[in-house]
Amino acid sequence: MMKDIGKLGIVIALFISSTFASAQEVKYPNIDGIGKESIGLAVLELALSKSGADYTVTVDKRSVNQNRARSMVESRDLDVFDTGFQKDLEQRFLPIYLPLEMGLLGWRVPIVHRDTEAQLGNVKNLEQLTKFSVGQGQGWGDIPILKNAGFKVVTASKIEKLIKMVDGQRFDLFPLGATEVYQFLDKFGSGSNNLVVDSNVTIVYPYGRFFYVTKDNLKLADAITTGMENALADGSLLNLLKQHPFSKDAFDKANLTNRVRVDIDSPDTKESFSQIDSRWWYTP
Repeated sequence: MMKDIGKLGIVIALFISSTFASAQEVKYPNIDGIGKESIGLAVLELALSKSGADYTVTVDKRSVNQNRARSMVESRDLDVFDTGFQKDLEQRFLPIYLPLEMGLLGWRVPIVHRDTEAQLGNVKNLEQLTKFSVGQGQGWGDIPILKNAGFKVVTASKIEKLIKMVDGQRFDLFPLGATEVYQFLDKFGSGSNNLVVDSNVTIVYPYGRFFYVTKDNLKLADAITTGMENALADGSLLNLLKQHPFSKDAFDKANLTNRVRVDIDSPDTKESFSQIDSRWWYTP
């Protein structure tokens, strides 16, 4: 009897060992030092859990910006990154064109100095809004969209720097996705009495945050695609967005339907977004 129990224990141990050994590690970047808190990580973990494949996600310890994260994926130090759409990334990576935040990244709400918010109360259209300069992170896909619309764009390497620059009135508006703007202000601008999330306007354009892998990593791309489609279909993706700290504010705080909506064109997205089903785009 004892021998049988011992054999059973060995079998169970071998099964457990083989199960954990089979899980493939997916390495994710620690962009701006908040990788573990990011909505990208949460959606990636959700998608892979619904992919039918066995993956485990780890966040790299090194704090990097977007450009560095891309280089690390190219060199195979990392496996996947997510960022706002950029046409030129199609040449370097395999994009997974399913917007992980359902397009809410294209609803931009600005962080501003209190003095600027008072001026924005008079804005009714794009011509009036482009009199204000905007700040964006280096390498962000919004830059050509905003420039094409007529904005003067100032860039910096990190969000923390951009927050300090708008506090010092080096530029006027720091537009961020409605999903993230309140959290970024809390995290990086809580020490300032001058900064607020503007309550007057929202800049809207076709846009989204997407996952990117190397062109030969078809297995991971297929797993992410399958998992995201399943998460959209069963409602778990929308539920995650409504609950996650870096997305729920779009539903709870942003008051998108009562702002002056300034729509701008996003020419580079038309071809790339043409195959994305309309159910992927959230409408407030």
